[in-house]
Amino acid sequence: MFGLAPHKEDIKAAIRKRYGSVVAFEKAHNLPVNSVKDVLRGRAVTNTARAIARELGMTTEQLFPGRFKSHIGDYTQQPAKTHRQNGHQAQGAAA
Repeated sequence: MFGLAPHKEDIKAAIRKRYGSVVAFEKAHNLPVNSVKDVLRGRAVTNTARAIARELGMTTEQLFPGRFKSHIGDYTQQPAKTHRQNGHQAQGAAA
C-alpha cells in the first residue's frame, strides 16, 4: 500500500476511510481509548501497532521501522563476555 513507512496522517486517513473514525477502529478491535494516537506519537503499544499494521496489510516492522523488533532473531544468544575484573568467561558459556 505504501512505499516506505507511511506518514502518521496517511495511517489515520486509511483507518478513517475504513471505519469512519479512529475511535471506531479502536472500538472494533477492543483497543484502549487513544491507543492509536499513542502509537502514532511514538509510544510502544504493541497490540495497537499490530492491529494497525494488520489493517493496512503491513508488518509492524514495515509500518514503524526500528520501533518494534522482528520476531526473527529476537531470541538469539549473544556470546558471553568476560568478567570485567578477572577476564574469565561467564558460567555456561562455550569456550
